[in-house]
Amino acid sequence: MLGVALVFAMGLVMTGLAASFSLEVDRTLAAVGAEAWVISATSSGPLTGFSPMPESAIGSTQEYSPAMVLRQTVTDNGSVYDIIAIGAVPGELGSATAQKGRSLAGPGEAVVDDALEIAEIGDSLMFGNQTFEVVGTVSGQRLYAGLPLVYITLEDAQVIGVQGQPLVTAFLLENPPASVPEGLRMLTNSEVKADALRPLDAAVASISFMRLLLWLVAATIIGSMLYLQAMERTRDFAVFKATGTSTAAIGLGLALQAVVLSLGAAALAAVFAVVLAPLFPMHVEIPTSAFVLLPVVTVVVGLLASLIALRKTATVQPALAFGG
Repeated sequence: MLGVALVFAMGLVMTGLAASFSLEVDRTLAAVGAEAWVISATSSGPLTGFSPMPESAIGSTQEYSPAMVLRQTVTDNGSVYDIIAIGAVPGELGSATAQKGRSLAGPGEAVVDDALEIAEIGDSLMFGNQTFEVVGTVSGQRLYAGLPLVYITLEDAQVIGVQGQPLVTAFLLENPPASVPEGLRMLTNSEVKADALRPLDAAVASISFMRLLLWLVAATIIGSMLYLQAMERTRDFAVFKATGTSTAAIGLGLALQAVVLSLGAAALAAVFAVVLAPLFPMHVEIPTSAFVLLPVVTVVVGLLASLIALRKTATVQPALAFGG
């Protein structure tokens, strides 16, 4: 049961790892606060592409908040940390609401995700040849499997990304218009999320395949245990059959044994997963739905595994009960 529980726990952790990719994007988009993103028609997306356009490109009749998304690195004591910097006008869409400290007020300030452990409130942070004072922190706002977000002013982002020119990479809107000017295109949050997760498609597919292999390993362990017990109890099964017990009744007993083993392993797996998740280098957030689904998966796996033992019992002859 411990062995099966450990395998199921790893399956839970793999589920949490894949779910974390999606959840972190959801939190980031919620923090930005936009209902729609307007970007250059040549850009793949506001979070994956860099296609600057003039601040005046969207026109003056639509209420919008200009923003710039940059991929940067921070160096500390010889170690390099990747970050995603979002430049926005303080107090408008795209500027973070700090959960600790305070929000952005002007140039030279930064609000960072707490996943960037080298930056605390009051520290200095340097990237893009600019130095920022960390004035606040947020939590859980990351992209690309754990890269922390750093919020800065649009003015600072323009200095870093386009040498101070009045260019942006996205316009953030609360009320999406019916159309946008030629040369631009509008994306909903769902489309932005899909584009942000696109670079991780191979990783998610690999994790899903690994999870499937773990379920197969668990089924093999349960099946081998039940099969060995069936081998040891061959004479018992013969006696059962000789006294009128049907093969179906014997199979039901084996299935019940498999279900009890699987449910016990599922309970242990939930405990193991909670303990193991914080030990992973990447952020793992196991959704509640995974814990709810786990007993169902384990029972199905256990029942399928019990078919191996059932096949053995079906071939046992009642006459074996009277053998020497």
